[in-house]
Amino acid sequence: MSSNMKVQQKDEDGEFLQMAALQQNVRTLTNCRIFAGVMAGCIAGLLKIEGLLGVGVFILVTLIHSLMIAAKMEFEVHRHFPKSRDLFVSQFGGGLLSFILFWTLSFDMVHIF
Repeated sequence: MSSNMKVQQKDEDGEFLQMAALQQNVRTLTNCRIFAGVMAGCIAGLLKIEGLLGVGVFILVTLIHSLMIAAKMEFEVHRHFPKSRDLFVSQFGGGLLSFILFWTLSFDMVHIF
């Protein structure tokens, strides 16, 4: 192992996480959340979905996208993230902001202008 690669112990049971790999996984998950937010915003805006139902579209798309990522990892999420729930709840805010931006943009472009 190279001297510049940092390793952190996850639990007392002997599991270790490579910090560089963990940081890459978090960056990739952030990009996925933003992409899911953009797609959900376009869907909700184009279908003229308003109010809390629009937020429900975002939650549904994010949940489906998280399940697809977990399936790609063969449902061994604990090998890639410190906690398995991180795949479903981490970076939620960044995706929500992207969702709101594209929701209003696509709604305005199609149904107002």
